[in-house]
Amino acid sequence: MERRSVKSTMRTFEVLELFEAQRRPMRLQEIHQILGYPQSSTTNMLKSMVVMGYLNYNRSSRTYLPTTKVSNLGSWLPNFIHFDGCHYNLVEKIQEETDETVSLCSQNDLFVQYLIVREPSHEFKMPPPQGSLRMLVDSAAGLALISSWSDKEIDKICRYTNYYELNRAPSVYAEAPHDRVSLAEVMEEVREVRHVGYSYRAGKPIPEVAAIAMPLLSTSHGIPLAIGVGGLTQRIAERKNLIIESMRRHVSEFNVTNAA
Repeated sequence: MERRSVKSTMRTFEVLELFEAQRRPMRLQEIHQILGYPQSSTTNMLKSMVVMGYLNYNRSSRTYLPTTKVSNLGSWLPNFIHFDGCHYNLVEKIQEETDETVSLCSQNDLFVQYLIVREPSHEFKMPPPQGSLRMLVDSAAGLALISSWSDKEIDKICRYTNYYELNRAPSVYAEAPHDRVSLAEVMEEVREVRHVGYSYRAGKPIPEVAAIAMPLLSTSHGIPLAIGVGGLTQRIAERKNLIIESMRRHVSEFNVTNAA
């Protein structure tokens, strides 16, 4: 029963994300084909969302569309999380100066989440979708965030991550029983972050992408934050020192202003 409830919850949000991507009314047949759900369970789920007021059903066209109740759910969040605009200003300044993708990230359980993403106008980029998640131990921003933790806390997050991956993809672990996340490798990167004050990852986990990240001293309602600059590996490598100098200057100003 618990597993069924979790799956149902995930599917509900995946339906809403599908509408966000498509941005148009959709029929039942389209939804269940694109998402790959059984038609019967898709029908019941959509009917439940209509009854709760989150979807509108047009009987003449037989299409579904989210209602404003969906947008109202999170309408209070931007002012709550970024109430004074200082985080947006930090992202904008670094993006304008570096001309690369800049992200404000937070810790979200085992993950780092991209809260604000600003892209350059040029085509040489592979930005993460705003709101997307990546494992803490698999990202420059994540390593920057956990660099202030104790070694014991980092050991725990590595074990939790391996447990999560084991349950998410048991067939992979059947062929490769060793832990995917190596504590020794993570600690080596963390010690480097502690030494130089920033995390730099090139080609990991995405071969074509490199990123530099620094933790912020301030939090958002107790949630740890980091700022990251990313782009194609060669571009970031060639301009690494300039990017780090820009990030250090603006992060230092941000920390002083928000500590006052």
